[in-house]
Amino acid sequence: MMERLRVLDIFCGAGGLGDGFKKTGFRLEGVDISEKAGRTYELNKVGSFIKADLSHEIVDGEYEIVVGGPPCKPWSSVNLRKRGIKHQDYHLLSRYFEHIKHHSPKVFLLENVPPLANDQTYKANIKRLEKVGYSVTGKKIVYSDFGAPIRRHRFIVFGTKNGDAQFFFKKLSKYEETPKMVKDAIWSLRDKKKDEANDHVWPELKTINKYKEYYRTGKFGWYILNWDKPAPSFGNIMKTYILHPDSFDGRPPRVISVKEASLIMGFDEDFRFPKGLGLGSRYQMIVDAVSPVFSYAAAKAVKEIISEQSFS
Repeated sequence: MMERLRVLDIFCGAGGLGDGFKKTGFRLEGVDISEKAGRTYELNKVGSFIKADLSHEIVDGEYEIVVGGPPCKPWSSVNLRKRGIKHQDYHLLSRYFEHIKHHSPKVFLLENVPPLANDQTYKANIKRLEKVGYSVTGKKIVYSDFGAPIRRHRFIVFGTKNGDAQFFFKKLSKYEETPKMVKDAIWSLRDKKKDEANDHVWPELKTINKYKEYYRTGKFGWYILNWDKPAPSFGNIMKTYILHPDSFDGRPPRVISVKEASLIMGFDEDFRFPKGLGLGSRYQMIVDAVSPVFSYAAAKAVKEIISEQSFS
């Protein structure tokens, strides 16, 4: 039965990628080195969790599908320090493909930043998979094209042992939707006080007024969100001060809350973090996550592919 298919969700983080597969009826096991991520994954009932250091461990078991988003810092444009092969996380990309080799899943899905498409290690791994019978294709997408209220660009790779992988993106295109606006995501929190809703908390930053003109012009990536547009892609709010749309507009300026950030990324209203996690950790898990809005569309496309392949 389709509902019994098992998905290995490696580098699972808070469960943004797994969430879409859970909603589509798959059974998930998430794997990550972070205990905080694991607690979040299980609290939100995405699936069961395995704590493992994927830099040297291979997760055993029988899985028909493998999905994952290896850390993107080696290729990220916002990472201005060590990049590419010099970054300590670079080898984790190959660890993803080692799991594909180990499990030989019927299909797999990888999510990362667009510059990965030109990486030589990535290209070499794809060639090796094609030699053993996989059809693999990659394409750049934007989360907002699937109805998410954030314009984050991503590179999606799909592979299958049966048929042409290109059909995945043809099916995925059926699930494109009109982008949601920031207002659609967080208007309900506009008049709520700090801590009046789960994770509706933010750091009190004293420097905001000092850089008022920078925020107004968007310099250095410090933006004021617009109610009537999707949000730009953003980093950890503790480091990249993305301001609430009402800032400098009759209300005290502030950064968006953890809850607002999660809703903008596309998590459900009832998504929450375990008690006791620091602000930085919560913001970082949101930033690292795949938008659940996109993952739901991707999971539905995967389900169609599997159904047509008479997956048993």
